[in-house]
Amino acid sequence: MEREARSNPSASVGIASSRSRRHEQRAKTTRLAVVLSLFLVLLAAALLIGGRTTIGPMLHAAVQAREADRVGEIVFTMPDGTFCRGLAFENKTAELTESTVLQCPEARPRESARAPGGFARGAH
Repeated sequence: MEREARSNPSASVGIASSRSRRHEQRAKTTRLAVVLSLFLVLLAAALLIGGRTTIGPMLHAAVQAREADRVGEIVFTMPDGTFCRGLAFENKTAELTESTVLQCPEARPRESARAPGGFARGAH
């Protein structure tokens, strides 16, 4: 083909113009890739900064509200089953407080642990 280009000047012009078109197309593609990359970097930075400033205070307030009132309570039932005693542990101050003995909300007297004194048919 180069032999034809040497002998025919119009063929060499056609080859040169196709090369220049390829170079122009490659340059346009490179420019587009650079512009899109910069746009993505800008978008990512905006999301990081904007997201952090928007969501950060909300998360901080939620954590404070949750930890402010965290108290664990344990209720012990007394042996008779009617009265209960409570212990409360506050996470913020690490304080353990004991409540007074109160009647349990679901007061059900327990059966005695001793075996009945006498014969009972079908008991065991």
